[in-house]
Amino acid sequence: MRRHDGAGGPEKARKPIGRGAAMTQQEKYLAYLEALKKPFQKRCRLRFLNPDGSTAFFVDDSPTNPQSGAFIESGTLTVNLQNGVRRTAEVTLANADGAFDYNVNHLWFGQEVALDEGLVLPSGEDYYIQQGVFLLEKPVETVKPGERTISYSLTDKWANLDGTLWGNLDGVYRGQLDVNIFQQITALLSHDRGNGQKVDAIPPVYTDFYARITQTLPDGTTVPILNAPYTLEVDPGSGTYAGVILGFAEMLNAWVGYDATGRLRLDPSQADLLDSEKAVSYSFSMNEAELLGMTYTIENTEVYNDYIVMGAALDDNSQPGARATNEDPMSSTNVKIIGRKTIWTDEDGYATQTQCADRAEWELKRATVLQKSVDVSCSQIFHLEENTLIELVRSDKDGSPTERHLVMGFSRPLASTGVMTISAVSVADFPVATVTVWPLKNS
Repeated sequence: MRRHDGAGGPEKARKPIGRGAAMTQQEKYLAYLEALKKPFQKRCRLRFLNPDGSTAFFVDDSPTNPQSGAFIESGTLTVNLQNGVRRTAEVTLANADGAFDYNVNHLWFGQEVALDEGLVLPSGEDYYIQQGVFLLEKPVETVKPGERTISYSLTDKWANLDGTLWGNLDGVYRGQLDVNIFQQITALLSHDRGNGQKVDAIPPVYTDFYARITQTLPDGTTVPILNAPYTLEVDPGSGTYAGVILGFAEMLNAWVGYDATGRLRLDPSQADLLDSEKAVSYSFSMNEAELLGMTYTIENTEVYNDYIVMGAALDDNSQPGARATNEDPMSSTNVKIIGRKTIWTDEDGYATQTQCADRAEWELKRATVLQKSVDVSCSQIFHLEENTLIELVRSDKDGSPTERHLVMGFSRPLASTGVMTISAVSVADFPVATVTVWPLKNS
């Protein structure tokens, strides 16, 4: 097991071989992208973190490390775009000396572990990309004659919010009406867990998408959309810190979860309507070795083209609502072609038409694109993230068209060998929604 003091973090690596000057980070990244297109040697590393996020020690699979055998490369990293736990993995460690025992003197409740994956650059230098910050769940110790191992399920830091490992409320949580939602989430994560440590010491990442957006409250007042439109209340019986954060995220119709660097992110689902304009993370071509195949699935029983979202009944006897309908002539599932397929949902927490309209439009989009998906089998790629784009150059079709897809998740073995699978949906199928607000129009 190789250890260091963590001063350099994941970017501090051995000197390049055969170069007179150290490579810049941009040069390393470009060399990494080039290496992906050829046979390469994978690297995998676990960094055990201090409470402030710095590295206490690490284990890796580098052959230059005489104790690299502590890290047994089994298990899979799985990532899914959703509100909640996004990243999970399984790892097995050789534990002959008990260094990885799950007890108060070794690894214990609250221990955070960063997972890094990468490859050996042509220069001979190890290049790592962080894949997430995880908590240790359900340790399993195996003892056999001449062998002792311990396996951990790794789950991202959301498990410290949803009650899985921590996060149950000890009293009623009441948010503040007309107070900035981001400020209220930050204050929640700054609570003392009872041992002098914050719920999450790493500041969240917030978007500026909502900075200039306003909405109209039932009394006719126009306020920033970032100000809570009602008092969020979560009971302690089944309530969690995650439930509070999801309640605030629902006010904005936002994506919320932990990213690859271990930071809580709130991203606007409204921006998903512009998926085709996002940067492309990777371009596949059918004549290149890294693309192994694609499987397309159409779930025609799950297609809907009309979403109605109703909010809460308000004190003045009014009720906000909105309807999003696929009338896009460019969409093959629009109402004129297949008829109206409707879903009606009630959202007791919604108090404004803006909330209902945003949710209806987002649900319509997801109901359209999630039913036409593609699973891409490929060699392992380490910089890919959920909610980004990949391109597929379809040289098997006339004109070799380029198809763009939004990454919804992926899975990848931690071992050096094995195929990566990417789950994605076509951005070409996102419909332009026709949105109406209460009173709803029937047709």
